[in-house]
Parts: sequence; C-alpha cells; structure tokens
Amino acid sequence: MMLMMKHTWPALAVCWILLFPWHQAWGLEFSAEQTVRSGQQSVRGKIYFKDDRWRVEMASPEGPKVAIHRLDKITTWLLLPNQTYVELPLRFDQIPPLAAMIEGEIGRKLAGKEQVGGRSTEKYEVTVDIKGRKTVMYQWVATDIKVPMKTVTADGNWESAYTYVKEGPQPAHLFELPAGYTKAPAKR
Repeated sequence: MMLMMKHTWPALAVCWILLFPWHQAWGLEFSAEQTVRSGQQSVRGKIYFKDDRWRVEMASPEGPKVAIHRLDKITTWLLLPNQTYVELPLRFDQIPPLAAMIEGEIGRKLAGKEQVGGRSTEKYEVTVDIKGRKTVMYQWVATDIKVPMKTVTADGNWESAYTYVKEGPQPAHLFELPAGYTKAPAKR
C-alpha cells in the first residue's frame, strides 16, 4: 500500500497542475529578463522557458545561482558554484506566472492598454481572494503571446516583470544537469 501511495502522489500532482490555466502557455518557448521586487528588495535574473521546464539564473555575491525546474520529474535542481547540485521536490509556488488568471482570482476588469517590456499589453485590475482577504492587483498581459508581462499589488509592495522577451526554441541542455556536476550529500 505504501509503495502504491508513493507512486500515486506524483501522478496526482501532475494531474492537478494540468488543471491550472497556465498550462496553455506550454508550447510557448522564450527567454526573458525577470525582476521580482518585494518591498525594497529586488532580484533580477534571466528565465528560460520550454514546455514543462524552466531555468532561472540570478546573480549573487557568492556567484551565480541557477535553478532548473522540471515539471515532468516534479523536481528542482539547484546548481551550486562548487559543481554540485541539490535535488528538491518541485514546489507549486515556483511555477512561473505565465497564465493571465491569478490563483484566487474573483474579479477582473480591463483598465487600459499600455506598452510593457516592448510589447503591447492590456492592463487589468484584478481582485484576488487569499484566505478570505481581498486584494487588488494590476496585471499587464501581452496581447500577442498572452503572457503577463508585469503584475503589481495595488499598494506597490510586490512586483514581478518580464522584459526583453525573446520567443523561440530554447536549447535542451539548459534544462538538464550539466556534465561534471555531482549530487551534494544529504544533510543529516
């Protein structure tokens, strides 16, 4: 019974993920600069997206930080500067916001049209219910690729934005463990 449960959870997780509207972005391949800001802290990096996998690269004082997320394996690999990697279960909050619909969304109205990241977008005011608390966000969705180019809370405390979006096939090697990397020993 335990063995069956062990293999059932990953299958259920994949089915659950497929029900979310962001899966419509599958088939879209692109790279982009990504900025995420929370309060005064801002992080910049690059994202590469292909089908059911994506790679995020961020600069840090300790060296580059790279995370490869594989939905097909429900796994995240964190590449460390010493040519080791850490393997973790994929967390659903790590899935990039590629669908226009926001989790918990209860209302959406068109608020205008603007250029964001070099693309024509439709700006929406979105009302979201998070654990019984209503929050307003603004979202700019590219009219051509239907990807949110920018999402901001109404109070301006949090923001996620894509710039320099380049559509096209992404090299398969970006989503694999690099040659020469070994798995870091598990902490005890």
